[in-house]
Order: sequence, then C-alpha cells, then structure tokens
Amino acid sequence: MRLADIEQALIQQIKEDERQLKLNNAAQSKLRPLVMQFRDLERDEKTRTTRMRRIMAALGPDRFETLNKSMRAGKDVSNTIGTVTADDLPLWEVMWAIVEQKPGIQVIELQFALEHFGRKVSRQAIESALATHRNEFELETRGREKFVSLKGA
Repeated sequence: MRLADIEQALIQQIKEDERQLKLNNAAQSKLRPLVMQFRDLERDEKTRTTRMRRIMAALGPDRFETLNKSMRAGKDVSNTIGTVTADDLPLWEVMWAIVEQKPGIQVIELQFALEHFGRKVSRQAIESALATHRNEFELETRGREKFVSLKGA
C-alpha cells in the first residue's frame, strides 16, 4: 500500500470538492430568486384556493361548473382551475368569506347575509363562532352594536 498515493488522492479529492462547491454556490445564488418566487406563488395559490372554497361554500356549489360536470359534458378540463367545494364548510369559514368582502359588518347584518346564502343560523351560533375563532375575527362594540372584521386586515 502506498500511503503517499492515498494522501495525494485525498488532497486531489478535497480540491475537486471545493471547486465543485464553489460552482454549486454560484448556481444556487443565481437560482435563489426563482426559488423565492416559486414559494411566493405557492403561498398565493393556497390563499386564493382557500378563498375560492369559502366563497363557493357561501354562495352554494350549484352556481359553479364543477370539474365533474365539465368532464361528463366532454369539455377539456386540462387548463381548468378547480377547487374542492364543501357544502358542510364550518360556519366560521363562510363568515370569513363574507367579512373579508365587508369588513366592519354588524353581527346582525352578518346573520342576514348568512341567511341570504342559505345558512339558517342563530345569533348565538354566530357569537359562538366569533368567540371560538377570536384569533381570526376582531370585534368592535359601539354602543349596543357589534361590528366584525378580520384580524390583521
């Protein structure tokens, strides 16, 4: 066994690894803005998909063309934006959709809006949802009237 050969091979390998790491770092630096842009797009997609799901639940799925209906009708759905709809979306998420569009809505107006969209709910159910999800909603009381907004909006 020639120890000098092994030593020389190790020195050559570390120099090659160092050279390649410098190239990798340069390539990563060029790609980093694109990676960040991709992550931003993913976050935006999630936000918009969640909002669409809430709005569809508020308005009712019968108003929207579903992917299933489109496919049965023989339509090309390859470029279609689809989202999962849920008739049984929790009350607070439907409330979120309404409050997002009308910040500072009175609780009684929120109840009327929910009833307009087919959700028969009591004032107590709304108050309970607001209390349970106080991290999502902000309440402001003016006199005897309560107004609802989204936190951070």
